[in-house]
Amino acid sequence: VMKTYHMYNADSISAQSKLKEAEKQEEKQIGKSVKQEDKQTPRSPDSTSNVKFEEKHVRRSSVKKIEKMKEKRQAKYTENRLKAIKARNEYLLALEATNASVFKYYIHDLSDLIDCCDLGYHASLNRALRTFLSAELNLEQSKHEGLDAIENAVENLDANSDKQRLMEMYNNVFCPPMKFEFQPHMGDMVSSQLCAQQPVQSELVQRCQQLQSRLSTLKIENEEVKKTMEATLQTIQDIVTIEDFDVSDCFQYSNSMESVKSTVSETFMSKPSIAKRRANQQETEQFYFTVR
Repeated sequence: VMKTYHMYNADSISAQSKLKEAEKQEEKQIGKSVKQEDKQTPRSPDSTSNVKFEEKHVRRSSVKKIEKMKEKRQAKYTENRLKAIKARNEYLLALEATNASVFKYYIHDLSDLIDCCDLGYHASLNRALRTFLSAELNLEQSKHEGLDAIENAVENLDANSDKQRLMEMYNNVFCPPMKFEFQPHMGDMVSSQLCAQQPVQSELVQRCQQLQSRLSTLKIENEEVKKTMEATLQTIQDIVTIEDFDVSDCFQYSNSMESVKSTVSETFMSKPSIAKRRANQQETEQFYFTVR
């Protein structure tokens, strides 16, 4: 469309220049005729009239030719000018339509195309992430509930009550058996009490004194053993109840596993050796069971 407009406009300009050239030729021819009439000298009437007629005929013929050429060029210019105007209008309309299409494409169509390609993506991503968050939150809640249950169980740990409950559950095992009863032999009518008749009385008294002396010695020994056993028991309890379960220091720098491993290693390296502590514990336990 632009090339057509340029072509017709160039033809119009060319026709206009040719028309102006024809107008100049016409003006020039008219001015020449006027000058020739002024310069003519008087002659005889017959010869003068003949010359004037011939000259007028020639001038008229030249003027008519120029006028015809001017009319043709005028018509050509008018035609080309009309074509140029129509081509210019078509060019402007096409230009406006093109600009409108480009504007519509970048302002509206591109957004619609992106919406078409993006249809459902954000909704699906939203659902996926919300599903992940729901699973993680429920897992975290379940983990906290489990930790609360474990903490409650730890707080309610009681060795004595658990021992009593165990003995009650299995009372047939832990219940003391029946006493051994005296079985008389062949009609022996003596009761189950000791007989302190004269022949055996002195022997029983002597044996009673020996037992009392032995009991006194055993009582003193048992008191010493009891003190040793209590001290050993306290040592074992101190070993097994050491509060080394707090690992919060391992997580104060970073949540990465490498940092946790390095921190744990450094923490344990700063404490007594685990092997040495276990050996001391075993030795103490063996001594406790031996004494007991």
